[in-house]
Amino acid sequence: MARHEQPVANGIRTDHPIPNLPFIDDSHIPIHDPEAVEQVGRHSGTDMWGRFDSNDENGEWIAFTTDPKNHAYAWIVRYHPEHGRSVVLYRDGDGASVHNDWFGDRPLLDRVGGYWWNGDTWYRPRQVISWASETYMRRPVRQPTTITADDLLDNSCKAALGEVGKIMQLDPDTAVTAEQWRHDLAVWALRRRTRPDALPLDRCIVTLNAPELAESALLGVDEFAREAGIAASTLRAYIARDEADIPPPQAIEGGRKRWAPPVVADWLEQRRRDPSNVATVLSGDAENQLAPGLRALWKRLSDAAFRDLWDQPASRRRWSRPHRTEQAVRSVAEQVSWTAALHLDSVVPFDALAEAVENALLWELSNHSEMAKSAGYIAFTPRTGRYLGWFIQHRPSRVPALFGGIVREAQHRLDIAPAVTKRSLEKALIMDGGFDDDGKQQLREFFKVTLPPEN
Repeated sequence: MARHEQPVANGIRTDHPIPNLPFIDDSHIPIHDPEAVEQVGRHSGTDMWGRFDSNDENGEWIAFTTDPKNHAYAWIVRYHPEHGRSVVLYRDGDGASVHNDWFGDRPLLDRVGGYWWNGDTWYRPRQVISWASETYMRRPVRQPTTITADDLLDNSCKAALGEVGKIMQLDPDTAVTAEQWRHDLAVWALRRRTRPDALPLDRCIVTLNAPELAESALLGVDEFAREAGIAASTLRAYIARDEADIPPPQAIEGGRKRWAPPVVADWLEQRRRDPSNVATVLSGDAENQLAPGLRALWKRLSDAAFRDLWDQPASRRRWSRPHRTEQAVRSVAEQVSWTAALHLDSVVPFDALAEAVENALLWELSNHSEMAKSAGYIAFTPRTGRYLGWFIQHRPSRVPALFGGIVREAQHRLDIAPAVTKRSLEKALIMDGGFDDDGKQQLREFFKVTLPPEN
């Protein structure tokens, strides 16, 4: 499974407690002042660290510090002027990463395996990247129900049985039972009565529910694997070896991991869009990852090398037993030419070429933008379609970033809608990209994973 920083405890002064995590005394941390939080961790010559950042537009801020008593942990404090603050404890090595995740989307809290809330809307875990914005796509949760502390607290929650731990005695590997956590929640609620700035309990968010998170909807490993078209053993190997960016599960019951179907669908979409996989989409060959243009070069070089090694009598006589058969020589020729095809980068500067292609396409978009009003797209010259077709045939893994840059710059610099730019690129490649009928069908699938996604 990909690295995902997991919280280990709630601060007792948090406004938004995380279910089934212990409550820890945070009275030694100045949670109301972000600069003061930073200063707790700023001690030169030690293994401590702290930092804060703020949003001047609306007063939001985030701060983290290594705990001064137990350097194995770090506190993250996220504040919103309307929605209060979350105070959460992480392992110290995760503090800076969690802090960095705040930039851009500015989540106020995270729940159930990466679902997050920004004070207004619940979103699914961030997985699908748009190269147009160079950010993760925001995918809102359908029909979410926000569950607050007020919803959970009832007569079964006994503050007398609740516990507030000390950070020096914290054992992050010891789980809190659901029953015990409700008692702990009662203690948390009781202590809030003495805090004049505490949010009302009906505004203290604990978690969410939604149709996609219903018990009957969640997918286990076997179901996840079937959706992905891979063996369950392969998925288990990915999880065991922290490979393939498998998202965190939304539920773990008795060691059994389960995921929401939309989370699995987003993972599959990002997997299809991964630059390392788009060559498969273009070629239609899952076993052979060589780009179509390079494969054609490989075949040409293979035939040339075979003629040199076999058709000329002088060369053929050099072969010793057992290399006197046509099949043996062809095998050597294919291997030699495969190596040559893989070294196309040594003669073609693809990164520089991508920049030139982007600039050329933006120039045409700028000079012919009036076409969009009548046709809904901008027609590129045939030569533009040909060299763009050549580029994606030979470097398909570079195309998502190329298309994303073109769509982004066309919108920001030229005020051309993304839909117009994407349709213009599709038209140019289908008409002039040099693809035969079969290739055009594969090209349409290629567009689905390389053009920036829709919200």
